[in-house]
Amino acid sequence: MSGLPGEIATAAGRRLTLREIDPGDMLDLIEAAGSAMNGASASAWLSYAQMVCSVTAIDGVPVQMPASKAEVKELARRIGNDGVAVLHPLFGDEVDGHAAHGNETARSAKN
Repeated sequence: MSGLPGEIATAAGRRLTLREIDPGDMLDLIEAAGSAMNGASASAWLSYAQMVCSVTAIDGVPVQMPASKAEVKELARRIGNDGVAVLHPLFGDEVDGHAAHGNETARSAKN
């Protein structure tokens, strides 16, 4: 995740300001995740949330670091599909890798 650009633009022309999540932010994010950290998809959820929470402003309007799972979801909704589409290439290996691991765990649990 190192080397994030300071700002990216979505297909709709919205500007997302980014910063790398630091270890303290990650601990806050884990705390905010609450029950999401108990399931097989915890790693995938945390990776996706980390991608979403790297956004610090939308069109120059600052957004706060989410303090709860509901706030992470709300920020994801504000970023929208076009925002996630431009974020995903920056985080793709991390997000896809954790999602693949979660699917692998689910498949082995079914067998």
